[in-house]
Amino acid sequence: MKTDVSERRAAVLRAWRATLEAEPASDDENFFDAGGNSILVVELQRRLSAELGHRVPLRQLHDHPTVAGLVGLDVPFPAETPAPSGPQALTLYCLPYAGASARIYDPWRAKLPGTVNVVPLELPGRGSRWSQPPQSRLSVLLEDLAGAMDEARRAPYAVFGHSFGGILAYELVRHVMGQGYPPPVRLLVSACPAPHLATPRESTHDLSDEEFTERLRKLRGTPEELLENEELMELYLPTIRADYTILDAYRAPRTAPLGCPVTAFCGADDHEAGREQMAHWAAYGDGAVDIEEVTGDHFFLRDSEDEFLEKLAPHLRPARHR
Repeated sequence: MKTDVSERRAAVLRAWRATLEAEPASDDENFFDAGGNSILVVELQRRLSAELGHRVPLRQLHDHPTVAGLVGLDVPFPAETPAPSGPQALTLYCLPYAGASARIYDPWRAKLPGTVNVVPLELPGRGSRWSQPPQSRLSVLLEDLAGAMDEARRAPYAVFGHSFGGILAYELVRHVMGQGYPPPVRLLVSACPAPHLATPRESTHDLSDEEFTERLRKLRGTPEELLENEELMELYLPTIRADYTILDAYRAPRTAPLGCPVTAFCGADDHEAGREQMAHWAAYGDGAVDIEEVTGDHFFLRDSEDEFLEKLAPHLRPARHR
């Protein structure tokens, strides 16, 4: 077993490089911000355990996801840093689907026009905020997320969400406008029925672990490698249960429309959030809704990403703030 600090650091670096195929930017770089995800962290665990000569618990990797943390140093948890926004830029705040990390939107920074600043809004309990407890109360979660949107008070912005993230996007816009923010240039939702249709017919959050895992398997949004890893699922289930607790309890508010344009994206083969269901978003914007159909089912965001981004880009043209 290696105990020398310099040897331990060298071992951590070798495991990091082999897993991410890249050098860490610094000893304080967060593994998840550097491209790590729930599958790669298992690979990091395997490599690091082999390097150190003893098993490293996944909890340790998630609680201390930096080189310095894994070496054993006491370093502060890194904060989310929104992308800078220029005077002609549009900031696109992105919310993930249930259980996912907002890091899924990182590749968009290189694929969308340079006038778009992509800012993934990470929820507690995942990604670089893994060590924070997940939040199962919508009002508290909205207040948390709004804290990362201060720039939206002064500059053009749009909000995007996929599936569960679509409801979060809508409610977050309502929340920040209630705090005096101007309306967004556009609300963009995908694979998410309009709010009055969004509450699931069957409850999910209160299923047993076995039933819950099987429900996730049928929904196809969770990698099979994760579903088959009992240790990782033990860490993951409280986070996704929190999301489904919010969704199961959700009831559409009786409020005035947002007063901004809405664009809705749907999968051509999505039978639960198809064109018909997405058309109801017209009641929540400025009286009209643009609907874009993309090849694929509920997870076209992942399976047809290039086609989706090509259809998303025209709806992200910068505009003067209202």
